[in-house]
Amino acid sequence: MIKQNNMFVTEQYLDLLDQNLIVSKTDPEGIITFANDKFVEISGYSQEELIGKPQSIVRHPDMSKEFFVNLWKTIKIKKKKWTVEIKNRNKQGSAYYVDAIIKPVFDKDGSILEFIALRYDVTQFIDQKKKLIDELAKTKRPILVMVQIEEYENLESFYGKEITHLIEDKFAMHLLEYCPIGCNFAKVFPLENGVFALIKDLSEEDTGIETLTIQLKKLQQNIKDGVLKFGTYEYDLNVILSYAIDSDNILEDVTVGLKRAKESKKDFLYADSFTLQEKEVAKHNLQTINMIKKAIEHHDIVSYFQPIVDAKTGEIVKYESLVRLIKQDGSVLSPFHFLDIAKNGRYYHQITEAVIENSFIKLRETNKGVTINLSTLDIEDAELRNRIINLLTVNVDIAHQITFELLEDEDVHDFNVIKDFISLVKMLGVTIAIDDFGSGHSNFERLLSFQPDILKIDGSLIKDIATNHFSRDIVETIKLFADKQKIKTVAEFVSTKETLEVVREIGIDYLQGYLLAEPDKELVQAINDPKLFK
Repeated sequence: MIKQNNMFVTEQYLDLLDQNLIVSKTDPEGIITFANDKFVEISGYSQEELIGKPQSIVRHPDMSKEFFVNLWKTIKIKKKKWTVEIKNRNKQGSAYYVDAIIKPVFDKDGSILEFIALRYDVTQFIDQKKKLIDELAKTKRPILVMVQIEEYENLESFYGKEITHLIEDKFAMHLLEYCPIGCNFAKVFPLENGVFALIKDLSEEDTGIETLTIQLKKLQQNIKDGVLKFGTYEYDLNVILSYAIDSDNILEDVTVGLKRAKESKKDFLYADSFTLQEKEVAKHNLQTINMIKKAIEHHDIVSYFQPIVDAKTGEIVKYESLVRLIKQDGSVLSPFHFLDIAKNGRYYHQITEAVIENSFIKLRETNKGVTINLSTLDIEDAELRNRIINLLTVNVDIAHQITFELLEDEDVHDFNVIKDFISLVKMLGVTIAIDDFGSGHSNFERLLSFQPDILKIDGSLIKDIATNHFSRDIVETIKLFADKQKIKTVAEFVSTKETLEVVREIGIDYLQGYLLAEPDKELVQAINDPKLFK
């Protein structure tokens, strides 16, 4: 009676295991001798198709040869159990993931009779991106669409993470319902930061790019017109959409597409070969960084000096120190070709330091002033900031000839550092100018913070001032304000006689441009045509 009860209990345990665990047995050579119903279900093969076949029938090609060499070495040679997560492939070609324990079974002499494997399906817990990659790998001609909830960061900060995650879950549940007729996606892959992916196989339908684009724009509009409801609450969502078709780097293309769409303030983008473009840009950036590094090592970061002249007399009163890079072939590059890339590397401050040192050397050759460009990025760097202060202190006799021209920059981390620096250098006799005033981030708030001595009016306002009345009105307003504040003005981009006449008529104090003189490695002593000021 006790034996029968034990057998009955054992059968219940085995039945429970059979319902929840994937179980298989193989002979010592790895040939399947037993497969439970759960293994049949998840693999997609029948019992007849599994029995007598090698266990590798469900092997996924992503699993390396070395992995299985180690597996057999552990269970067959060392005769130890092996616990691991394995990626398998079912009969239909889809991937599934299992946590597996594989153990040898011995006879009384210690010889291996068979191997038993107990596995638990963990596919639902695997990262959604992995699942997406698996789905892409088995799709013959994929179209991949990514939608991102617009201004997701604001959504999270406004509603909090818990509510935002509920919104994401609700949106994922209903996303396929927004698809218009003919736009048949089967599954949603929720990724992260409000991004969702949709994929389908275009080899199974005859749909052109124009039709797809129309369908996807309709999908986007349906989302915009729809409302997500939570009890008594309703949420309107807009999305950014990026998509690509059957490319070698389709996932990377669409991901880059989302990034570019946000940067360019677009909400719909066909991401065609974006990854290749990104790689080309990265290659160019690496080459430029290497060029900058060599130029610094060989002291080929130099200054060219462009005269700034008195608008009334045409006399040169100072020079702007403009950075140039001398390539190994002797050609000269303007900062347009390398400075922004240098900002993303670790050489930007070294370039600024080279320009400052070049400028101090030239100052010993003249009694005129020199203007040096400084960004807030430069000033916020403690090492460079201290280097500048040290140079001014050592060269206190010529500090009054220096003007620091502050470049516009929205990424100011600590305004107090900037303001303290300005106060200190002004005490040492330095003049402060604000560059590109009248556009971008150069606004009146900066005037209050920096209290400059000079405003350099943005070149975009000057270059067509002779024909654009709106530009002229803005420049006249800036000049009127500057006069009231006893601030001097500089007009750059003076490249035609007509521009020269207008800015002189307005009363701008100083002028700079190719009509007057081009930048040169030496300090030119006269403008191109002194008769311009007769």
